[in-house]
Amino acid sequence: MQILFISLFSRYLNYIHYGDDWKSGGINGDYYYCDPQDFNGTDAQKALVLGGIATMWGEMVDSTNIEARLWPRASAVAERLWSNPLATKNADEAWPRLHEHRCRMVARGFRAQPINGPSFCHNEWLLP
Repeated sequence: MQILFISLFSRYLNYIHYGDDWKSGGINGDYYYCDPQDFNGTDAQKALVLGGIATMWGEMVDSTNIEARLWPRASAVAERLWSNPLATKNADEAWPRLHEHRCRMVARGFRAQPINGPSFCHNEWLLP
């Protein structure tokens, strides 16, 4: 049997703080540092892990804020899950990549909130 890993405490995306909450600890963060194979188990058991997921619970989320809450925090989780683990060990190095990705998302019509505290994307202010 193969599994997907979920850690409720590090993936509870609707509990947020302002700023770079995607890289800080506790129930409100660690989105970037969670590793789906970081558990007490054998190499054979760890080989059964297909990947991980980020969860979004609904008691504080509805259709008016789901997109802004989900993005860009899920981008931090995605970078760790889908990238070379050796190249994604430092959240400070990820900061500019995730900021740039947030700007690409905004340019494509996603309502992703700023990922690293007060910031903006140049394309947000371009007139049609």
